[in-house]
Amino acid sequence: MTNQAQKAVDLFSFKVEIFQITDLLVNITKHVLKPTHRVLNDKEKQNLLKKFSLEEKQIPRMLQKDAIAVLRMGEGQVVKVSYSDEITESHVTYRCVW
Repeated sequence: MTNQAQKAVDLFSFKVEIFQITDLLVNITKHVLKPTHRVLNDKEKQNLLKKFSLEEKQIPRMLQKDAIAVLRMGEGQVVKVSYSDEITESHVTYRCVW
């Protein structure tokens, strides 16, 4: 994207997402090795923080530019990531989108 085009996009009053064509060639959400991602609602998020005596800043981070986060997650949301395969069996982690 040219510098002039980026300046024009910055002037819009609405949010514009820009993707590289190479990012759109493969749908990573359908890949067999991708773990399941589920966004927690506010009540689930508060229960998680209370259960483990955590503050939001102590949860491992996931960048908002992450390929999965770009699709449907906003800043400050907590995501439950569930891995399930022969090697790791069942494993759950949490990430906070930044």
